[in-house]
Amino acid sequence: MRVLQIGRDDWSASARIPAGVEWVFVDAGDASGFDRALIGRVEATIVDAPCGLDRLEAIDGLIAPYTLLVARHLLEAFGAEYERFLTRKAVVFEGMEDRQGIIDELPRKFFAKPFGQKLEIRKTVLSPFHRAEARYEGNAYLATDVDHDGDFRQLMMWKENILYENQRALELWPEYVKDPDCEIELVVQLIKSGTPDVIAHQQRYSEAELAQPIVFSHPTSGYLSCSVYARGRGTVRVGPIHYRHSRQGAGQFLPGGQRLVDSRREELFYYFHPGDLQPPLNIYFAGYRPAEGFEGYFMMAGLGHPFLLVSDPRLEGGRFYLGSEELEGGLRQVIRELIDALGFRDEDVIFSGLSMGSFGALYYGSQFRAHAIVAGKPIIDLGYLAERGRLVRPRDFLTILDIVNFWDRTGEDGSPKLVSAFTQELIERWNGDPGFGDTRILMSYMQQDDYDDAAYYTLLGSQTGKATTVIARGYQGRHNDDSPSIVTWFVNQYQRVIDEYREARDGER
Repeated sequence: MRVLQIGRDDWSASARIPAGVEWVFVDAGDASGFDRALIGRVEATIVDAPCGLDRLEAIDGLIAPYTLLVARHLLEAFGAEYERFLTRKAVVFEGMEDRQGIIDELPRKFFAKPFGQKLEIRKTVLSPFHRAEARYEGNAYLATDVDHDGDFRQLMMWKENILYENQRALELWPEYVKDPDCEIELVVQLIKSGTPDVIAHQQRYSEAELAQPIVFSHPTSGYLSCSVYARGRGTVRVGPIHYRHSRQGAGQFLPGGQRLVDSRREELFYYFHPGDLQPPLNIYFAGYRPAEGFEGYFMMAGLGHPFLLVSDPRLEGGRFYLGSEELEGGLRQVIRELIDALGFRDEDVIFSGLSMGSFGALYYGSQFRAHAIVAGKPIIDLGYLAERGRLVRPRDFLTILDIVNFWDRTGEDGSPKLVSAFTQELIERWNGDPGFGDTRILMSYMQQDDYDDAAYYTLLGSQTGKATTVIARGYQGRHNDDSPSIVTWFVNQYQRVIDEYREARDGER
């Protein structure tokens, strides 16, 4: 990684720079040093001496939000004229008395390539000491009963291990639900690299400790073996273990990334980039992705405006951004707070997404009076998608069956509600008043889509006679046959909507 330091004396001359860190020093008093071409791409920037705003603005494009560290004693020196720049960069003010400590933390917090994955539940095996029967509940849980008091006993373990490299801490988050009268522990063993069975470290985590993600850090590299222990009486459902490179408090996946979690331990992630702080606010929902992390950063950053990335790490590649009212409400609250903090209106927001992300864009976009919704390869009717799996996509996209299997929404009378009924209610709500209101919907779709081939017509039918403008383009092929054309249309239309929005806004002034 590359680190830029702006100050009066070069820290690297008197401090130890960790292996793999390239240090770039620029004298705060030398205007010629603020040359983007000479400095190059950096992962973190440190400012520990007064520096003119014009010089910081000269290297604006090199400084990503949440990666600008400014010495706390410069708070007064960086007055009101700096406020907008520092807000755009989501500046972090901190004490810099311990230079070596800050330097040592840099590669742990601001490394270039984020990583996230999961230990799948299908890679588990029951402990030979556990005699009760167990069953897989799709790819979501391994469920079994516990009936013993006293010490914890091993319940199950994963047959695969997690690669652990000592220069990068790992964050672990196990999914599970259980009856209140039983208790679990997670046991993590570090097997030393180059050996089959030398356990360098073992750690047990109680339920209280599991209330927050575990940050595992140890000087020995190796492999992490994970298992679940239990005691008490009741049913335990164990889900996958998510593991990610930890940024030691600097953010989830990206510096500044944030996490939403509900009481069922289900997660969503979001990342806000301030952009130029000018409307519109662009919200992008990631598509289906087994690898955990954010999607579309550079595409959205290229638009220049504030944007919000949303990611869903559940099941194999996402749960279509649906969940408990607690989880969905948390995401709606994040969006609402961002709109208010920026001083925008709902009409200054554009929702967007591709494939699974298109469902998130339409679902949440319909709950705000958004300026526009831009969607590619839309999926709307989840019940229809599940039904088609039997003949159109046999043994493929089994995640939709997991969604149907664990659908837990209820009607007003408390009775279970089918996913097909939810979709119908959603469409009826779109068809009602105000529906999407004045929101413009721009959509590119595949004409022989083998997921939801009726999505475009479903949406179009719901908006017949409404004020909503629907602009669409169809391409020949199945869902994944021509992704480049879909993405090209998506980006071009996104830019056109923003350009027209800005022209209309400028005309109102």
